[in-house]
Amino acid sequence: MFDSVSHAMPRPRFSMRAAAVFLVGLNFLLMLVSGLVVMIAPSGRVAGQIEWTMLGLGRPQWELLHLAGGFLFIGAAVWHIWLHWSVITNLLWSSAAKTLCHRREFALAVGLTLFVIVVAVLGLPPASWLEQLQSWFKRDFW
Repeated sequence: MFDSVSHAMPRPRFSMRAAAVFLVGLNFLLMLVSGLVVMIAPSGRVAGQIEWTMLGLGRPQWELLHLAGGFLFIGAAVWHIWLHWSVITNLLWSSAAKTLCHRREFALAVGLTLFVIVVAVLGLPPASWLEQLQSWFKRDFW
């Protein structure tokens, strides 16, 4: 009938690809939260004077968390790209047709990236709006 031996499914092997995806995703969330906190935090002098904290961390801790998370995010993104290089190249190039694939999607990604670079470098909206929002928090809110 029933034996006392467990017939549980064996654990799957460690997946480098899953680990890379999770690491990139979690670090994205870390960078998002810490970036927003640093953006709205008062300037360093004001933060020190009023002993400002958020979630128990002061501005210097949030800045260091954002910086360290950024370096981990870069490493995780490089690892993710390396592990998924064949998928990326298959999205870009069709060996059978010997042509570029997903041209519209690639053009959209390149276009949006160039747009962000140009508006940020030239200080144009919507990038300038983010700078104004950050200045408002630092100047008027705090």
